[in-house]
Amino acid sequence: MPTLDPRSLIPLLLLVQGLAQAQTTAPSTRVEVAAELDRLSGELDFEVRGIEQTEGATAHSAGESIVDRLHLLLEDFDHVIVQAPGAGVERVIILGEKAAYVPPPMVVEGDESSETAPASGDEIVLATQRRGASHLVTLGLEGASGGAPIQELMLIDTGADRVVLPVSLISSLGLAPDALQKQQVQTANGAVDARIGRLGAVWVGAKRVENVEVAFIDDQRLGGTSLLGMSLLGQFRMTIDDEKNQLTLVAK
Repeated sequence: MPTLDPRSLIPLLLLVQGLAQAQTTAPSTRVEVAAELDRLSGELDFEVRGIEQTEGATAHSAGESIVDRLHLLLEDFDHVIVQAPGAGVERVIILGEKAAYVPPPMVVEGDESSETAPASGDEIVLATQRRGASHLVTLGLEGASGGAPIQELMLIDTGADRVVLPVSLISSLGLAPDALQKQQVQTANGAVDARIGRLGAVWVGAKRVENVEVAFIDDQRLGGTSLLGMSLLGQFRMTIDDEKNQLTLVAK
């Protein structure tokens, strides 16, 4: 019986070690964020807003699910991932590079430097918090039974039909879950489970807007970020001043 020379196994062992090393180091590969987002959104048919803010940035590309991969890809950016049914992704909103949170100035009645600036007629002028190309504004939310408003930082999103809030706010607003209508909200990428109801009011500066339709969506799918949609914005003519970081609303 022929004897196997151990030296003949060396090339095979080196090949196996090389493959193992390649498998270990592959997840650490860095890619261009904008190019990878463009590729993923094309393959999986989801919308990306604010992709221009990632130009020139690189990040790791890894993760077992598309949501994990997107979170790792955008780890240096404030972002919102709106999930679709079946663990898919409906929309990605990139707010800008991560920075320390600076809360908007407090409203002090009679103070000209307050969040609500003096305005003529029915104008409401609110200071916004800027994150990249997006603007966020703090409004007061009342449940159906009134009570002290809950201050909520909301992303201005004219693409949302309704005010959209995370499900975790239902109890804080004193709303009864059974009183909310379960409904699948149609989006560009399919239907999303939501609970539809109405807020007692939304405080926009000093103006109280009553009976505003709202959709509550799972916190994870919403990314924990509330959206200021058209069920409120549609009642106003809206102007955003990028230089002054201001939102101006005029009742229609």
